[in-house]
Amino acid sequence: MTPILIFAGFRSYLNAQDARAERRNDLVEISDRAIDNVEQVLSTVDTLQQIYEGDIVGGDCRGVFTTLSPRVPQLSNIAYFNSDGMSECSALRDPGAVVAQPEAFELLRQGQTSVRTDAFFGPQSQTWLFSVLRRVEDVDGQFRGGIAFPLRTDELIRTIRLTNLPQDVELALSDSAGQVFGSARIAGVEPSWIELATGDEDGELFVINRADEGSIDVVVRAIVDNRIYAVISRPSPGLFSEFTLQPLESVGIPLLSFTLALIAAWMAVDKLVLKWLSRLRRLALIYGEGHYNFRIGNEFDNAPDEILSFARTFDRMANRIAERDSSLRTAIATRDSAVKEIHHRVKNNLQIVASFLNLQRRQVSDPSARNVISAARHRIDALSIVHQTLYQHERLETVHMQPFLDALLSHLAGALGMDEINVTIEQDIADIDRPADDAIPIALFLLEAVTNAMKYAFGEEGGAILVRLQQEEDEIVLSVIDNGFGVDEDEEDTPGSTGLGSRLMSAFAKQLRAEMKTISKPGEGFQVDLRMPATEREMKVTDF
Repeated sequence: MTPILIFAGFRSYLNAQDARAERRNDLVEISDRAIDNVEQVLSTVDTLQQIYEGDIVGGDCRGVFTTLSPRVPQLSNIAYFNSDGMSECSALRDPGAVVAQPEAFELLRQGQTSVRTDAFFGPQSQTWLFSVLRRVEDVDGQFRGGIAFPLRTDELIRTIRLTNLPQDVELALSDSAGQVFGSARIAGVEPSWIELATGDEDGELFVINRADEGSIDVVVRAIVDNRIYAVISRPSPGLFSEFTLQPLESVGIPLLSFTLALIAAWMAVDKLVLKWLSRLRRLALIYGEGHYNFRIGNEFDNAPDEILSFARTFDRMANRIAERDSSLRTAIATRDSAVKEIHHRVKNNLQIVASFLNLQRRQVSDPSARNVISAARHRIDALSIVHQTLYQHERLETVHMQPFLDALLSHLAGALGMDEINVTIEQDIADIDRPADDAIPIALFLLEAVTNAMKYAFGEEGGAILVRLQQEEDEIVLSVIDNGFGVDEDEEDTPGSTGLGSRLMSAFAKQLRAEMKTISKPGEGFQVDLRMPATEREMKVTDF
């Protein structure tokens, strides 16, 4: 009887929890489409800020606002603030105003690219706003100011209510301080609710008990970046119906008897079994850490025969694993030495080939032929640097990109004679490791990109080339940026776009399963980006 009573009470509790979870999931499902609409608006604003950054910084806030306001009805204003927080451009007022969100603006100054603020009352629009700020940098990457796109809370609420909702469900918005907008039921939510909902995609269910309206189910969900929250509410059946259990006296005495019996059984099991299982677990953890030379000694002499036999078997297994581990380590060391020797010899042979090409170049008088031979020699030198890095690196399966690219760029600077033509090469290489199979296509891609910049980007006055390797979320981005002439990407006949170098760069990008993009405008330099997946993947065979 006792187990049945306990089971009934526990099942009642589980049913109550399931009912609560079902109510939360129902509200979450109802709100998904509405929240997607807000997320879409915020994503659109981020994109538009990037697209119109040049126009806004250039002072055309009103023109951009006139263009965007029909597409983004939530937009209240467009403004650009300089590094001191003073507006230099505003769609609805004269310049000279102080930024209304100094804390958020300070986050931009500290390096954040985009910041969404808590709600504030707009002095110009006379309504509550959420603002999206974006960092603006100069060509040297220094903080120049920020672009502000304030969004009207009433329009955002109108956006989420365009979704068909059940009659008893209400959707509203809240900022991280708990201030609620657009709700007839809730004036504000507790800060602890905001804290619990932050980082939880499904949101948290809370219950408000009111004397006039009864209980209300409230789900708080974070939107995008934990600055804006959706508040979904509907009348609830009340806490009493969820947690009704049988009276305590109907199960208390049998439950107490069962508890005492359980304690006695546990003490007996602990002495005969659990204590020894705990020691076996500790022994397994020791062996799991690789300490195979540890021996059990007489630690299990008083254990039951079955556990003693198991422990001795464990001990013999560890001894055999230790012998096999030693043999494998020796074999791996021998293999690594052989592979490093192979890379060393390949590097030496490539240097010999490069020397032969250099001698052959001196025998050729035709400038075009000399340039072709030089280009081939540079590519072979890049391969040589790859193999040199592989045999110098402790881990053969990966390449440390900082020293690898530093050596390659140093070689290119000397081989291409950058000092002679007043061209400098700068580096911004993150501390990243890449699979060894990626090293050769990355090196050759970088070689072709830098060579193209040297050929087409500069005049007699020279210039600068920046090579940058950074990780952005799930991508590794290699960028080669020059401050030379630039090109018009709308023109079909872009200089160098049909040459061997460009074809090779496209082939290397395919081999890396990466995406190559170019960004350029006349007079504003040229940038080529190679976006590679950050996770390891199989190499793609190319036909070049």
